[in-house]
Amino acid sequence: MGPSRTDAASSKRPSMHKKNATTTLSMSEKTPGVSKLKAQLRQTRRLLAKDNLAADARVETERRLKSLQKDLEKTEIANKERVLAVRYHKVKFFDRQKLLRKINQVKKQTPVDEDQLFALRVDLNYVLHYPKLRKYVALFPSTTDGESRRENAGKTEADAAREEVRALIRGQMEKGEISRTPEAGLPGSGRG
Repeated sequence: MGPSRTDAASSKRPSMHKKNATTTLSMSEKTPGVSKLKAQLRQTRRLLAKDNLAADARVETERRLKSLQKDLEKTEIANKERVLAVRYHKVKFFDRQKLLRKINQVKKQTPVDEDQLFALRVDLNYVLHYPKLRKYVALFPSTTDGESRRENAGKTEADAAREEVRALIRGQMEKGEISRTPEAGLPGSGRG
């Protein structure tokens, strides 16, 4: 007869399903989803629509309504940030790698071109601190022959958006709000 599994032996091993379930629950308790918030808003508005609601209950419900509206706005913004972060993660990663490589090349030059180095650092900060609620405009867009004809018309719009964010980042760097050496804290910056 082979070994049999006892309750004590099976309870020693943690279950992956239980861990994931509790993690999911704790995350949803912190920030309820958009649909839950909208349902709570509807319920609160229905309660306010009643004529025979006591004055103190009405005040409390109005406060709850304002709080729920703010929570809904925050949740929608967080969802939009998450979607854009996932969508542009790969493009930003490649832009960051190219910039780190170029910064290292400029640093190795005997007379270091400070203007070029500063421009590359502005571009690296562009990638790192791009506004979370805007669609990312790549610094090094890849184009094929077919796409290049179509993009020529919209190229000025993308260039204008890119320059606008660059100017914002450059200003923040000059004020000291953003690091002037962003490559210092990134992995892969010290490769030789």
